[in-house]
Amino acid sequence: MKALILAAGLGTRLAPITNDMPKSLVPVNGTPILLKQIDNLYKNDVTDITIVSGYKAEILKNVVHSLYPEINIIQSVNYSTTNNMYSAFMAKNVVGGNKFLMMNADVFFDASIITALLANEAPNAIVTDIGTYIQESMKVVEKEGRIVAISKQITPEDALGSSIDVYKFSVEGGNAFFDKCAEYIEGKKEVKMWSEVALNDILPDIVFKSCPLEGRWLEIDNHEDLVAAEELFTEV
Repeated sequence: MKALILAAGLGTRLAPITNDMPKSLVPVNGTPILLKQIDNLYKNDVTDITIVSGYKAEILKNVVHSLYPEINIIQSVNYSTTNNMYSAFMAKNVVGGNKFLMMNADVFFDASIITALLANEAPNAIVTDIGTYIQESMKVVEKEGRIVAISKQITPEDALGSSIDVYKFSVEGGNAFFDKCAEYIEGKKEVKMWSEVALNDILPDIVFKSCPLEGRWLEIDNHEDLVAAEELFTEV
């Protein structure tokens, strides 16, 4: 199992902290978000990790490689004009053709979530905070035991819950995902799309199931989120 961490974003809403570091290195009670994710993966024996960096890429590389020199880092020079679908597509030749986990590098969460995702029998799965509706998060719709939609626009009435932006792909699922990314990026020249747009498009053909959340999580987009994360993760 491989892992792909998307960490190219600017993190402008976390300024001035992000004036000097990428968003993924913003610390929660002293532990940078990205290093927590890496630790979560290592604790679950997932050590073949690729990170797509962008903003403040050199700082990210120095921090990660000082602790984990074996981790592969791909730098996106177009980070300011693209979105995370573009970042994911940059890793196609590294993780494509393999089973892999994918996550956004602005989510602080417990290692138990990766444990549950790996143990989940579904080859393709979305970690879902079932029953929770968060306006800014991707929401999922489930019908007849499979996820049929993922987007931010899903209504509270239709939503099973909120995605925490942690995904598991089979070889087939990953190939379909990257093919759909190629349609947008290479075919339509659309580079500012969320990766979940491509994921949503393949749901009629690839069975994805929800993996119920087992642990704590919080997406950190702004200073209020950071305060909330430090309260939630008083004990890491």
